[in-house]
Amino acid sequence: MDLTETSENGMFNMTAKPVIMLLPYAGCSGLELFGLRFARDLLDRGHRAMVAAPVGSLIAQQCADRGIELYPFPLTTKYELVSYPAAYQMLRELEPVAVVGFRTQMMYPVQLAKLLTGQHVPFFLFYRIGAGSLYRKDPLHRYLFKSLAAVVPNADYVKNRIIQFWGIESCKVQCIKSGVDTNRYRPDESARRRIRQELGLSDDAVIVGSSGRIEQMKGSEDLLRAMFDVGGVARSLENVHLVYIGRETEKGYIDHLRKLAAAFGCSGRFHILGFRNDVEKVYPAYDVFAFAVNVREAYAYVVLEAMASGVMPVVPDVGGLGEMFSHAAEGFFFQHCNHEALKGTLAEALALEPSRRRQMGLLARQRIIEKASWQQMMQTYLDLFKRCRVAGF
Repeated sequence: MDLTETSENGMFNMTAKPVIMLLPYAGCSGLELFGLRFARDLLDRGHRAMVAAPVGSLIAQQCADRGIELYPFPLTTKYELVSYPAAYQMLRELEPVAVVGFRTQMMYPVQLAKLLTGQHVPFFLFYRIGAGSLYRKDPLHRYLFKSLAAVVPNADYVKNRIIQFWGIESCKVQCIKSGVDTNRYRPDESARRRIRQELGLSDDAVIVGSSGRIEQMKGSEDLLRAMFDVGGVARSLENVHLVYIGRETEKGYIDHLRKLAAAFGCSGRFHILGFRNDVEKVYPAYDVFAFAVNVREAYAYVVLEAMASGVMPVVPDVGGLGEMFSHAAEGFFFQHCNHEALKGTLAEALALEPSRRRQMGLLARQRIIEKASWQQMMQTYLDLFKRCRVAGF
């Protein structure tokens, strides 16, 4: 049997050459979770997939939880030299059919490893960090981009900037919008009741929720202030609560937010649930999903998850976020980094009748079903692998 084929029972051959998802990072947020889901999906389809990540990391734990093979790879946040021998060793040991990276920094060690090993393994850059705005038309980058199988951003906004600022052929840049498993992420009345019971909230309480990393860059404090500071839109609305899912990236930041909430007199209406693997059970409890990121966000998977769960989004119209839905039909956009605009849009969302919020949430879900389902997205990726002649696809 060819090593890239599956056995008769549909299970992948453990000696088959794998697709490697290169995730050598300390954290585990939207980018890393996407890579893990992608690897798990390939496994479920009978392909061998592995994740290269640091031993003992959050990603390594997620691999264990999800039944994904882990290949030990040193922590690489920027341009650490340790990544070069690690990439060389990885290619020599595994002889993968494809390598997928998520940040441009990984192009350098992987391309050098390809040259030293003589392997012509396709390298895909699933570009998820940044907006493609750095000027990369120098001879080195032109060479590196020529050696790539494809660059895959998940927003047209980013695709257009890559073509403008990078020295790469436009035919090698394909936008594939992120997709959501609409069976996993869906409205769920029983889950809604359980989470509200966990929080001690009644069914008629209004929950504005968010998820992802809890940090300044993601606007965690901005959203709290917009809700409950002096002049905040929910300060006098005793039935309105703010809920965060996620973990802090800077020690003490959650305590800082809790102290602010206490100073605003709203400690009982500010809830942090921490990092959870069952976020699909939390989203249905939300009435509004708010995302107050204060940097230029290329895309945000958490917004898609909330929409698939039937929750109306309130997000800034910046980067690729503006491609996610239609304003005032399935959710609301506000001007990026404009605190008054954030407050005004939240006030507009909270002033809606509950039935109207639910209707907009269901329209948001329908948009995901029609345009951003996980199955549609995966088929596009599989077609790309086939077109780039990845063995076994």
